[in-house]
Amino acid sequence: MRLAAITLAVATVLAAGGCNRSGSNADVGKAPSLEFDKPVSGEITSRSGINFNDGSHHQLYQITLEDKQLVGMKLTGALSGSIAVFNNGSLVASSRTGYERSGDVSLAFRANGAGTYQVAVNADSPTAYGPYRLRVEKLVPYDGKPIAGSGEVVDMLVSGSQDYTLQVDKAGLYEVNLSSDAFDTVLKLKGGEIDAENDDGGDSTNSRLSLPLQPGKYTLGVRGLDDDASGTFKLTVARTELPGNIVERDGTQLPQSGSVFTMLDSEGRRRFLLTLERPGDVRLDAISGQVDTVLRVVGGDVELVDDDGGNGTNARLQESLPAGHYTVDISSLSDEQGLVEVRVQIDGASAAGVAASAARAAADAAAVPGDAAVDAASR
Repeated sequence: MRLAAITLAVATVLAAGGCNRSGSNADVGKAPSLEFDKPVSGEITSRSGINFNDGSHHQLYQITLEDKQLVGMKLTGALSGSIAVFNNGSLVASSRTGYERSGDVSLAFRANGAGTYQVAVNADSPTAYGPYRLRVEKLVPYDGKPIAGSGEVVDMLVSGSQDYTLQVDKAGLYEVNLSSDAFDTVLKLKGGEIDAENDDGGDSTNSRLSLPLQPGKYTLGVRGLDDDASGTFKLTVARTELPGNIVERDGTQLPQSGSVFTMLDSEGRRRFLLTLERPGDVRLDAISGQVDTVLRVVGGDVELVDDDGGNGTNARLQESLPAGHYTVDISSLSDEQGLVEVRVQIDGASAAGVAASAARAAADAAAVPGDAAVDAASR
């Protein structure tokens, strides 16, 4: 609603000159001019132009642009506000304040014709006042070259989805990050047998995919969660060597001592088997620099789960377990793919562990006759 009111205010200014209700700075012809890479400072006060719908205030500027020119703007300072850009009274672009980081407001757009554009710095509410700093810069459009192995692309999402080519010449683990201060990102990677997508796997509303890739060409798709998302973004690709003993299928037997590396599947899961020939003190660690790991061990009457028992967001389980067969499930807290190291350490059971195992065995044995009696009584 505020954008509609601002559009009306700007249109009124254009039509009526100084005879309007937008405040002393509302006359577009007298609005201060903006220049690239020359920040301006200002302040929204009670004397600033008024937005008709809610009584909030704005300050108008003007800037001369070339047709199809890519422009970036950033608003910083104490003011809680937003940016809107107009061409002859029609809205061209506006910042999406729901996705800004650290209170800063960013906006990127492509000019839809040569001429003078109006830029409005808007307060978020009738009681929002304060100083601000506005910077305008020319954005260099993406040159269209493929990302070769590792690299970075800074570009602008105009509308819908945009595709970029990733050329992989050497097999490895590739981490792709998509970040933006202007919109909630969605990242897609497609090529060969891989078709993966991620929304919020990175920081905040940013996206991340971490996948083992073989040599070939892949398509990276960039879009916003909302259909009308637009603005600048950064797409980065980094490669690391894959460990030699990586596991990519479920049902693999864990060693009695040592570690294995695994790539979690598209749902952020991997299942292992663990066999104990005799009772033992078992320690399991799920270590990853890419995902927040979760460990789950199930077998007999044992069911153990841990999220952050290790260092940082790594999972760790330590328990005296009786002899038997167990499933060990490794997963990520947010269902993301990622590389995980699973460390296994099994020692001879301590006295306390032996006692605990014996108690569990006794409880199981005691339960059997009771169950049999119930079965007999039901016949």
